Amino acid sequence: MDLALTFHIGLMLRIPRTEKQQEGDLRILPFGPVFEKMEEAGTAVTQAQNLSDYQAVGVRCREALLELIGVAQDAAMWTDTPPQRANFRAWTEIICNDLLPGDTNKERRGVLKSALESAWTFSNWLTHSKSATWIDAEMAQSLIQYAIGMATSLIIRELRGVPRECPNCGSRHLQPEHGENTEAPGVLWERPRCADCGWAGRPVPILDLEDGQPIITREGEETDECSIMTVPLRTILKPGNPTIEPLKNTEAGAPEHVVYFAYGSNMSTARLRERMPNCKPLGIATLPGHALRFHKHSVDKSGKCNALATGNENSVIGVLFSFDPAERAELDKAEGVGSGYEHVTVTIINDKGRRRKVLTYLATPDYIDDRLKPYGWYKDFVLAGGKEHGLPPEYIAECIESVGAIEDPNKTRNKKQRATLGGPGR
Repeated sequence: MDLALTFHIGLMLRIPRTEKQQEGDLRILPFGPVFEKMEEAGTAVTQAQNLSDYQAVGVRCREALLELIGVAQDAAMWTDTPPQRANFRAWTEIICNDLLPGDTNKERRGVLKSALESAWTFSNWLTHSKSATWIDAEMAQSLIQYAIGMATSLIIRELRGVPRECPNCGSRHLQPEHGENTEAPGVLWERPRCADCGWAGRPVPILDLEDGQPIITREGEETDECSIMTVPLRTILKPGNPTIEPLKNTEAGAPEHVVYFAYGSNMSTARLRERMPNCKPLGIATLPGHALRFHKHSVDKSGKCNALATGNENSVIGVLFSFDPAERAELDKAEGVGSGYEHVTVTIINDKGRRRKVLTYLATPDYIDDRLKPYGWYKDFVLAGGKEHGLPPEYIAECIESVGAIEDPNKTRNKKQRATLGGPGR
């Protein structure tokens, strides 16, 4: 009997979840742990029989609410002066004001704040009440379901860039559409689609299919504890099932690169617009796990910038630019793709604390020489770009200004580059 039970449990853990369950998981990424806490509270209500059980329900409801603000903090940067992680009321105020700003959202903001405050206050009361009943426990569980459901929906829409209405027909009936793309294999994308006119928005990456981790969350601490994933790595296809189709390239916006992370001389808007005339700066961003080096061997015999993967706490700070995909070929040519640089997809953290996958260029190992130094004009381009877009002064001083440079022996080239450096639009 023990052997049969063990086999049965092991088998059940391997049975794939239904497609409906999988879709539900995708809708709440990365808030799965919050809903697990809510489910635990619901189970505790059904099993509660005495005062201590009712108080335990209050504890579980508090845990679910704290998990909500914890996941929200990990998913986005809400403020430059964050309060303590477990300060529920302070975080509720910050998140609600950020999600629903302005006078036009006064009533909406009030409803969300009131729901979260009521759930928090009642759960705390229930935790310590000496007169709690089963009705109180059920009420607390109902309150957190209502508050967390509303807050999660608004936060996820914000993280995934879903508009309030279709920009084409004004319909509010927007549905999520999922798919993979050949430009980014192993990544699941989501975009909003209008059920009335068929408009589709710009896709955003939401799930790394290789490890089942939500892309829009930050990486947590390593742990040796065992766990069971709530989302399978891949859909298990049965004989005869159609294969998963990638999102097609459509005018509505396929998941192709339209944002470029510049960290070297291309941070200078004037210089980049020589290659991409229609590029527009979007703000600064950070590439974690990399360090800025001037060691990429160039055809002019000098050192150019590279974001060297270190895997440690180093970070490269640069500038995000939107660009017209039709102009990318010119940038590929200028960067020498195939001859020292390669275009890659990297995950950066923008100035709002949001993660996203963007295009950048990294030096290939055979073109790296740590003995090289940049020409003075090239270093000045990097320095000018960093100051233009407001990179942190300490980063500029440590990673750019401190780098030694040499004079370009080609006087004509030196004069031409410095003319661009001091030209209009910088």
